[in-house]
Amino acid sequence: MTINLSTTNYSELWEEQVQDNNENITSNDFEFLSRFPETIGQGYIREFSICNGVYLTIFDYQLIDDLSVQMFVREHIVEFGIIFSGFFWSDEAGVRVSPKESCLFGSGIARKEIANWQGKKQNFGINIHIEPDLLKVFFSDSLGQFPPELLPLIKENDWQECFSGLKVTPAMHVVAQQIINCPYQGFTQQIYLQSKVFELMALYLEQLQPSYKTQNSIDKFKPEDIDRIHQAKNILLTRYHNPPSLLELSRQVGLNDFKLKIGFRHCFGTTVFGCLHQYRMEQAQKLLEQGDLTITGVARAVGYANRSHFAAAFKRKFGVNPSIYSNSRKYGDSKKSVLES
Repeated sequence: MTINLSTTNYSELWEEQVQDNNENITSNDFEFLSRFPETIGQGYIREFSICNGVYLTIFDYQLIDDLSVQMFVREHIVEFGIIFSGFFWSDEAGVRVSPKESCLFGSGIARKEIANWQGKKQNFGINIHIEPDLLKVFFSDSLGQFPPELLPLIKENDWQECFSGLKVTPAMHVVAQQIINCPYQGFTQQIYLQSKVFELMALYLEQLQPSYKTQNSIDKFKPEDIDRIHQAKNILLTRYHNPPSLLELSRQVGLNDFKLKIGFRHCFGTTVFGCLHQYRMEQAQKLLEQGDLTITGVARAVGYANRSHFAAAFKRKFGVNPSIYSNSRKYGDSKKSVLES
């Protein structure tokens, strides 16, 4: 049996646990220990504020059953982590992380998805979160130029990039174990963890760099691959109000999800979900101009269950709220004047 929760329900369980359980204590100025909500599992999560903009989490818990949490469109910072045991997946994001694998999430806008964790087995590993502005500071050269191979990690108002099933090298494994088994306390612990987190970050990015070199070197696809990529786009846009997941889409056209991601960039200059988002916004714009539907009706017509999430996406795209855009069309203002206001 799967435990199904909304983001709000899941957050409320954690808030209740913190309030009711005296064992949730701050052991020092930069560490916080949280016991897992007993209604869904047992174990703990240790959170560390490594420095301004860098956060470390060590988790070790076992869920009563598989857990699915409905995640809505939201802003996301850079995240990478290693799972030593357990299994996490999100079909909508095309992410599946098995034991002894790692995952990497760029910053930007995280899409609506159902996040899933395996139950009845130990979930053990680490996660590190980094503010994108801090990443720019760390890796920009003397002229302020950010390495092009790392640009996919910083999307700002675009859909984030996700990478799963990455190899955990022996060096990464050693550093992760050193983080978990830190032998120090107090400020020495903080300094030690800072150094190890940055070391692990370097190992991650070193692994990521050649994958982008490989991607950038692919300047030619077979004709049948191009046909399948265009077929995938047609399926995506036909079902834009209820789109298939990345994995489902890749299976339908007979390509693996990695090749489909690269293919969309090669053929259309954007990601799979970037293409979907663009089309949804174009359809929403047309519906608003027609004036036959309310804002909520337009949101639902283009696949948004939540009006506020639709409004935020529309404003990111066109620089104006959909209600203002709709009113301007109603009263005869030109679209150009509204979008440039």
